[in-house]
Formats: sequence, structure tokens, C-alpha cells
Amino acid sequence: MASLTKLALNFKQKKLRSSKLLKQTKKAYEVAKSLHRKSTSGINSIQRRVDSFRSELESITRDLEHYLAQKESIQRLKAAAEERLADLKVEKKDIEQQISSATGEAKAQLALTLETTSDQIADLRSQLMNRNSTMKKIEGTISEYIAKKDRLSAQIKKTLQSKPQLLDLIKSSDRDVTRLDSRLASVIKQEKTAQKNLSKVISRLNELNTKKQEM
Repeated sequence: MASLTKLALNFKQKKLRSSKLLKQTKKAYEVAKSLHRKSTSGINSIQRRVDSFRSELESITRDLEHYLAQKESIQRLKAAAEERLADLKVEKKDIEQQISSATGEAKAQLALTLETTSDQIADLRSQLMNRNSTMKKIEGTISEYIAKKDRLSAQIKKTLQSKPQLLDLIKSSDRDVTRLDSRLASVIKQEKTAQKNLSKVISRLNELNTKKQEM
């Protein structure tokens, strides 16, 4: 009887230790799972933000390339117009020199040619003014797009800085979940065994107490 009582006390202590260990293991398991979920969620969030930034960056890059191509086209047109303008100025001087010594029909024809050349010069100067104005606007737009592109690139870099740390957390928490899951199964088994043994001893003690009372 005394040995059974002692055994019951021993099993009760084992049961208490098992229950305490089970509670601690469950808590550690839930913490590891929570950390894994949060880390995974964080990685997914980072990826969505980076994908959004990259999509916007691609759009800005396409627009920037469009404006750069426009700038290059205007530069070519300006160069051609400036070259043509220089030729017309030389041509105009030649005509003016010829007019000074020409007479009659030849002078009238030269005057008409001079007027046409002057109109062409005025038209080219107007074109150059318009292209310079357009160029200035495009260069302003290009500067804005370059600034946007740099800002997005910096945001992508900054956002990705925390990714390696989160990946390490996912790996470590995943290992913890696996380890604690296995340990939890073992502790649950220990707790059940302790409860079962305690129940057997208590049941046996109850039987002995009943027989003692009947005697």
C-alpha cells in the first residue's frame, strides 16, 4: 500500500512535469509557426512591392527611351536646319552682291530669288526656335524621368535589403517548426503515458481502499 502510494506520487510528479513540458513545447511550437508565417508574409509583401516598383520602372524606362529618341531626332533636324541656314546665308550674300552690279531683267530676277531665299531663312529660323523650345521641354521631361527612375531603383534596393534576413528567419523557423513538431508528438506521448500510469496506480489504490473498508 505504501509502495503504491509512493508510486502514485512519483507518477503524479511525472504527469505534472510532462504537462508543464507539453505546455512549454506547444507555446514554442506556436511561436515558431507564427514567426514562419510572419516571415513568409513579409517575403511575399516585399516581392509584391518589388514587382510593382519594377513594373513602374519598366514603364518609366520605356517612356524615357521614347523621349530620348525624340531628343535625338530633334537634334538631327536642328543640325540639318542649321547647316541649311548657313548655306542660305552665304547664298543670300552672293545674291546681294550680284544685285549691286546687275541691271534690268537680271536684277529683277535676282531680287525675286533674294526674296525667296530670305523667306527660306526666316522659315528655318522659325523652325529652329520651335525646335529649341520643344527640345527644352523634352530635356525637362527627360530629367524628371531620370529622377523617377533613380528613385524607383533606390526603393527597389532598399526594399530588397531586408529580404536576406527574412529568408534566414524562414529557414530557421521552418527548422524549429519541424523539430518542435516531432518533439511535441513525443511529449504528448510521454504525457499520455504518465497519465495512464497514474490512473492505473490510483485505480489500484482505490481497489485496495475499497477492500480495506469491506474487511
